[in-house]
Amino acid sequence: MNNKKQLQEATISMVDWLSHPNELGHPPYEIACTHEFDRNDEHFYVFKYTKDIDGKWLVGVCGGYESEEASAHSGFVFSHFQEYSEETAISDAIEMVEAIEDYWKREKENWPTDE
Repeated sequence: MNNKKQLQEATISMVDWLSHPNELGHPPYEIACTHEFDRNDEHFYVFKYTKDIDGKWLVGVCGGYESEEASAHSGFVFSHFQEYSEETAISDAIEMVEAIEDYWKREKENWPTDE
């Protein structure tokens, strides 16, 4: 997929997420999309970013885009702040997506029912 607008939106979402006080607390010093992948009919972007000028590259993921036209992801924006590895970047991103899925699955199990 070569969707520049969607990649721009994913980059903005990743920077916004990293800037939150509970995460980096500021925009990353540098960020770049390194890979894309599809999973369960959704499209994802893998990012590497640094916290500051001397920082190591870290890995993050943004996505869950259901089509090329979609400008909003389905909530998969995350980083474990682990070091970026070119060899494992996609599998690291998939693990983060799976962790988010597991989190929401557990949350849903605890939602009150109307019974």
